[in-house]
Amino acid sequence: MNLPADMRRVLGLTGPGRVILTQDEDGIRITTADQALKRVRALAAPFLQGRGSVVDEFIAERHAEAAREAAEGQDEPHA
Repeated sequence: MNLPADMRRVLGLTGPGRVILTQDEDGIRITTADQALKRVRALAAPFLQGRGSVVDEFIAERHAEAAREAAEGQDEPHA
């Protein structure tokens, strides 16, 4: 789809880019993929407050478990 240069400038598109077209009762809306991603992140933000990365949390749990296992192994008598 070709957009006029003035529309591309308004959308912040400087080269080839992806746009999302949505239709509602008022007409058709053109949004860039970056704008849509920002909107999704803003909608999800209240649900993620106070939470770190799920990956970082998982790694921390694995480190703690490995430390517990190592400590338990040191407490056992050796034959």
